[in-house]
Amino acid sequence: MNKTRKELIHRLSDLITEGDIVSEGKLPPERELAAILGTTRPLLREALIALEALGVLDIRDRQGIFLAEEKVGEIGRVLGQAQVWPLELLSQVMEIRQLLDPGAAALAALRRKERDIAKMDECIFLLEKLHADRDPQEALLGAYWNTVLHATIFKATGNTLLSRLYESLLEMSEKGISAMRMEVLDSAAPERTEQILEQHRLLVSAVKDQDVKTAREASKKHLKFTIDTLVELSRVSPVSNFFAERMDSALE
Repeated sequence: MNKTRKELIHRLSDLITEGDIVSEGKLPPERELAAILGTTRPLLREALIALEALGVLDIRDRQGIFLAEEKVGEIGRVLGQAQVWPLELLSQVMEIRQLLDPGAAALAALRRKERDIAKMDECIFLLEKLHADRDPQEALLGAYWNTVLHATIFKATGNTLLSRLYESLLEMSEKGISAMRMEVLDSAAPERTEQILEQHRLLVSAVKDQDVKTAREASKKHLKFTIDTLVELSRVSPVSNFFAERMDSALE
């Protein structure tokens, strides 16, 4: 976790502990919190997700951000666990994705509609443009359109419950992936991005052609490449090698 992100989590935790931003167990809306902390909403969301993963906060859709009752007064203790976020959280999400992604790709190949294909094509186009233009926001925007692409594949399965479950998982994993990309981005990044783009093209092509077997295999290969990349990035991170060790054992 980089210094800015770590400091933000601690600042937010201090405000919670002191009771300055908590009213009847609820925190202010994201926009107001970002203004109080003098930060951006994307960075704030990462800090909020970290504290939720640690059991400090309870983020409820359309209701707001609440303090988890069982963690009142324990924030200092659990903050020590923040050193492994997003490594532990992302590790668990990627394990679930290994179970879900290939099957969803196969199902999408069977059931996809023209509107699904159009959305996938749009995502590929925008990802290619970001890469070709060497956009300085490629890591952040690329993570967003990558999320949209995979969520679209899941929507194409026609299984609403599966799609909603996956959107939650994907949001967590993409935030973690994007954070690590920006921390350890190096000269190999453009080549790595091109490989990911080609994997996306093959996956979308298989779904378009309703080639169930190829879609499943393309999803497996893409996910393995993603995990291998995350393992590599986490090993050069000064935080810990916990994530790399966990994923190595999962891939054996």
